[in-house]
Amino acid sequence: MASKCLFNCNGLQVRAANNRDTLDCEVRFTAPTDTGEIEGVAVRFNTVDTYRTEFAPDAFRGLEGRTLPMLWAHDPANVIGSWSSFSVRSDGLTAKGKLNLAVAKAQEVRSLLQAGDIKGLSIGFRTVKDERRANGVRRIVEARLHEISIVAFPSVPGSGITSVRFDNPGLSAFIAAARAASKTLKG
Repeated sequence: MASKCLFNCNGLQVRAANNRDTLDCEVRFTAPTDTGEIEGVAVRFNTVDTYRTEFAPDAFRGLEGRTLPMLWAHDPANVIGSWSSFSVRSDGLTAKGKLNLAVAKAQEVRSLLQAGDIKGLSIGFRTVKDERRANGVRRIVEARLHEISIVAFPSVPGSGITSVRFDNPGLSAFIAAARAASKTLKG
């Protein structure tokens, strides 16, 4: 019985027999590429926030080798992952972390991030040393970082997620091929 190729997308071929009695379809699944990895600017230095506070570039010391909890909206009951890599740059503190995709709230947050619905970051810290400026702004000179939260509205302008790893091009191709095959079967 001869068959002809009706659809080919990234190695997925859908074949139908000339009499439409059979369908020969091969599907290959691979491990998902979505690891929950994210990164962003946790706080901008020398930037006045909504609380009339700013952070000095050397306010955060001793982050090397530390891991901090990733929270949803500063809620300790909503730990959604962890931050494990930090970099102090001239303009701000950057962090890299991973959502724990075994946690339902982390999956929700990932969906919001992927859709672009949220992208803010905010820090939970304890002030060790600060000073008041003549303009009334409080400058944090030294602080202990306790957590970094994903939030809808960051208090420090420019703080937020800069990268979300979620690309899985094979999934998009599979969905398109499955839809085409379904239409062929109904035809």
